[in-house]
Amino acid sequence: MRSVLVALALFVTAAPAGAGELWPQHDSGWRYALVVPAGPGRERFGYVDAEPARLSGWTVTVTCGLQDSRTGRVLYRLVGRGTSNRGASPGFGGTWDWGDGRRGGSFVVTQSMRNPEDLRLRAEFTALDCPRRGMGDLSTGD
Repeated sequence: MRSVLVALALFVTAAPAGAGELWPQHDSGWRYALVVPAGPGRERFGYVDAEPARLSGWTVTVTCGLQDSRTGRVLYRLVGRGTSNRGASPGFGGTWDWGDGRRGGSFVVTQSMRNPEDLRLRAEFTALDCPRRGMGDLSTGD
């Protein structure tokens, strides 16, 4: 968890010189989806839906929870709101609070300057109700 927070601190500093080569940019929305096994017949999911913010970065809606891996039926879910931005390292991260006012957590999605077109990306979440880490998918959210 400490490594995620340190990485997040690096992300929210200054934009990298090559940020223009990486998608998404601040003028576009995006969605990141991570689903990982969570025991027999269960999956933990984490979705981040982002819209451009007024000044820079994105406003995000984070949805995390647990679902039946066979049927897809959601066993529980939590929804929160927060912000996201790019930083010094390739990728982006953010923080959020749950809808009931509790502190949510943070997330970091790592990108590669070698393969800027990759949409299958590694991520980490700090909130207990979200997947801890894994490979997920970045999309336009359409």
